[in-house]
Amino acid sequence: MKQLLDILHSFHSIHLLVVGDLMLDRFIWGEVERISPEAPVPVLRVTSESTRLGGAANVVNNVRSLGAQVTVCGVIGRDAAGRRLVHDLRRAGASTVGIFADKQAQTIQKSRIIARPRHQQIVRLDQENQHPIGESTLRRLRAFVLARAKTSDAVIISDYGKGVVHASLLRSIAKLVKKSKVICVIDPKKENYEHYRLPTLITPNKDEASDASGIEIQDEKSLLAAGKKLEHIWQAEAVLITRGPDGMSLFRRRCAVKHFPTEPRDMFDVTGAGDTVVAICGLALACGASLEEAAVLANLAAGVAGDEVGTVAVSLDKLKRIVQDKQP
Repeated sequence: MKQLLDILHSFHSIHLLVVGDLMLDRFIWGEVERISPEAPVPVLRVTSESTRLGGAANVVNNVRSLGAQVTVCGVIGRDAAGRRLVHDLRRAGASTVGIFADKQAQTIQKSRIIARPRHQQIVRLDQENQHPIGESTLRRLRAFVLARAKTSDAVIISDYGKGVVHASLLRSIAKLVKKSKVICVIDPKKENYEHYRLPTLITPNKDEASDASGIEIQDEKSLLAAGKKLEHIWQAEAVLITRGPDGMSLFRRRCAVKHFPTEPRDMFDVTGAGDTVVAICGLALACGASLEEAAVLANLAAGVAGDEVGTVAVSLDKLKRIVQDKQP
């Protein structure tokens, strides 16, 4: 485990570029004491409200919480939510020079209404773009990514399928990876399955891996078939399939699949766990860690992210303690 601790201690020297769909997560907390007389729905007495960084912004928040430097690239609307998002990213210590305000865009907000004491999510309200991001904004974003990727220790693509990550951008990044050996880690979404090429590592969950490969993962045999097919389709150095309570499975070129069982702990909420995984993997690989070491750390961190409700950033100190506890 000393090697894992050495990797964690190196995080502070890393500067990542995170590209993707930025979101503002709102949480409305309250207590349900009765059913509405107007309709068969619960009446929530609101007790508190909060906002957190979501989507690609949650990846950024995890990178900062783990001690590294980060530049974020994405699109917001010219609205109050966009200004709040930029403010919170700056307060977290991220560089926001790569965020572009688009007059056609609406800053993405996801509002979750949650009832205490059981933390039951009653409903989620999504506010997002009704129009595609302007072409001029996408061109500026692409130029920024290509310039900054060359000076960053690694690039993380946090794709939520909302338009920031698109075919032209992915083609340009693939060329850069091939030419300059840039480390690129991708958290995929169905909108771009056919466009991902040459990532260092790509991290689909079980459902995404099934959908992208066309092979429904039901057992060990179908898992192996899906992983190998995705490795070939995406021309990836490695594919890490996250499988919730069943852990993770790492597929690498010319190597046997490696399974990582879930740590024995209660997963309270899986919201944002994928953001934590991609952040850890990007940082570890940028430090020179092996793909297997990156997967081990990501597996440990994903369990930490599930300890709390909603999108949360895993702290470096907490992750270090967990790694230390694994020592004999």
